[in-house]
Amino acid sequence: MRKNNFLFKKILIIIILFSLNSCGYSIYRAQEMKLQQIKIGKIENLTFEPKLNDKLHKILVETFLQYGIEVNTTAHFTINGSISTFDLKTLSEKNLLTTEYNILLVCDFEIIDENTKQTQKFSSISFPFTISFPTRGKLDLVIAQKNIATEKALKELTKELIRNIIYKK
Repeated sequence: MRKNNFLFKKILIIIILFSLNSCGYSIYRAQEMKLQQIKIGKIENLTFEPKLNDKLHKILVETFLQYGIEVNTTAHFTINGSISTFDLKTLSEKNLLTTEYNILLVCDFEIIDENTKQTQKFSSISFPFTISFPTRGKLDLVIAQKNIATEKALKELTKELIRNIIYKK
């Protein structure tokens, strides 16, 4: 009975691994990744939206940690970035007033290996989905909704960046 249970578990694990492998997923161990630690360097805001660089810096730290990459000031890799585009586009309007906005956010990043001085550039990183927010209510509510949507867009953008780093696009 125990032998059958053990064999069943082995077969189940093999089936799961084959199904994950066949649908494009890859399993990476932290030890296998080239980038295990990173230092966050200069983040520039080239837009007119205030404090975007501070928000991006904070969200980069959070996202790197979520993906198992330690943020450390003594790391051999440094990431620098610039926010080149932050735009609010009208998605819908009613009676000549905008009722919903779409956020367009584009950043450029570079990772510098401090040992070899090699640079890997990630240009025009954006997120693949639309981030929008409604504009109903008082102005302070609209600004709060914009801030929440901006943070969501920055989180999606940093996830896209890390996917590009891991899969070396």
